Amino acid sequence: MSEILLICGSLILLLAIHDFFYTTLSGSGAGFIAEIVSIFSDKVIQVVVQLTGRNAYNYQGLFVNLMILSTWLLLIWGGLHLIYSSNPEGLTNSSGRVANNWERLYFTGYTLSTLGMGNFKPTTAFFEILTSCFSFFGFIFFTSSMTYFLSVSSSLVNKRSLSKGIYSLGNTPQRIAEKFRAVDPYFSYQKFLNLQEMVSKHSVNHNSYPVIHFYTEKDKTDSFSINITRLDEAISILLNSEKDENLLAELEPLRSSVTSFLKNMDTNFSRSLPRVGDSVNSADLPYILNGKNSEELIERRRILERLLRSEGFNWKDVVGQDM
Repeated sequence: MSEILLICGSLILLLAIHDFFYTTLSGSGAGFIAEIVSIFSDKVIQVVVQLTGRNAYNYQGLFVNLMILSTWLLLIWGGLHLIYSSNPEGLTNSSGRVANNWERLYFTGYTLSTLGMGNFKPTTAFFEILTSCFSFFGFIFFTSSMTYFLSVSSSLVNKRSLSKGIYSLGNTPQRIAEKFRAVDPYFSYQKFLNLQEMVSKHSVNHNSYPVIHFYTEKDKTDSFSINITRLDEAISILLNSEKDENLLAELEPLRSSVTSFLKNMDTNFSRSLPRVGDSVNSADLPYILNGKNSEELIERRRILERLLRSEGFNWKDVVGQDM
């Protein structure tokens, strides 16, 4: 039994610690555990939204973050407790009494909290070294978690700024396209450049800190999914109808940045997005773009529709005033 507890505890610790460091320090996305917990937490919030309304979205990102942090902590706490339980006589109090199961659980949490060893102490060399290592790890765990969540907050500010920046251009794709046609070329170039930088930054942040995907706004005006869809549709309108070669050339970097973001969504977040058909129903759109790259446009709209539905919206919310 002791060997089984030692092996199980070690495996749980290795899995949880790897997932923690990969998610918080690698900048390459979420670990397997963090991804599963995020998707499960998102589904819980979606159920709550159906029962109570969109106000529940105000707590979605907070809930997902707390669930991830709690899962890491519980797995590490549980795994270390199993290792201590593999040799019950390895922990005793000051009078030499062997710690029972609940006292070993208490000792484990006390060690991870970096408060010390409490009124129990390890009696074997292995447990002494293990306790020292996880006292250090407890400090690293909490400081790394806070640093990670600060980075998430910064990325969230960029996401919201991008969404509001798009909305300020117009509340439908047609209006955004018309504004770009009407303004001074220098202004349009600067705006394209600014949007391109913000979209690229968000795409990088989205990949590095996937939890920001689960921060959803309750209002349509602030919704990232609606506004990024409006921007992409506006670009599609211009690319399929505009004759000004300079304007089209200026649009390409922005289009490329949005494309990179959509590919990232389709590749790395497919499991967290609702499934849709292969194409968008033309009845949902006030215009049909059958120009260049129509197959690419269908694929873009498929990804965008999945993103919209993940936040409880549809194409009518994107183009409603153009219908």
